[in-house]
Amino acid sequence: MLLTGGSLPVPAGRATKSPLRKYPRVTVNFPAECAADGDIYRTRVLTLGGGGLLLRMPCEMPPDTELTVRFRPAKHLPKIEARARVRYQLADQATGIEFAEIKPEDRQMILRVIHRRFTEKREHPRRPFVAQVEHEAGTFLGFSRDISVGGMFIETKEPLPEGAEITLRFPLDDGGPVIVLTGQVRYIVEKVGMGVQFLDLSPADRSRIDVYVTRGESSFQSPQGNASTSGG
Repeated sequence: MLLTGGSLPVPAGRATKSPLRKYPRVTVNFPAECAADGDIYRTRVLTLGGGGLLLRMPCEMPPDTELTVRFRPAKHLPKIEARARVRYQLADQATGIEFAEIKPEDRQMILRVIHRRFTEKREHPRRPFVAQVEHEAGTFLGFSRDISVGGMFIETKEPLPEGAEITLRFPLDDGGPVIVLTGQVRYIVEKVGMGVQFLDLSPADRSRIDVYVTRGESSFQSPQGNASTSGG
């Protein structure tokens, strides 16, 4: 789950300025209904995010258009209704919208769906590693299977509040030294865990994580100059 960017990927071109992306997103394909200026549009959701959606719209909608969107994130779940605004429009009629008003329980439902899809879609699940989390109230250990150069998801039944700054210490299972950095809690999934954004990741550790994620191999060079490999 990448933690740097906008609520949805904002391309160059016709787009309003987007804030730092707070929530994760995943590729999907299911129906939705939008209402704007008294018109009803049948559409499909292409990207599901905790902060918004990417929709396949039948017509172009300019940025800042306000609308109501209704969709069911999974067949077994209830329908969600939220207020949203258009953030950008692509040439192929894909429209990025950002939630303006959504019930907290509905956002949690979306985040649980995204978390489950990330877990299920990985062809070769990585072995979980332990992350030590230090914060002003104390220290605890949490498991992580999901990491990127932008951040990581830490599994814990008692996540910290959004915005909390923490110190993370974790091995990458690549033969290199333990990574130590500062992070910030960007979102929580109740009773599951929390998404943490890295704030001061060093270039060397960024390279290690990038290689670990993309190829499952270590970029750590031993003193003899040989790179160790990871089975993740």
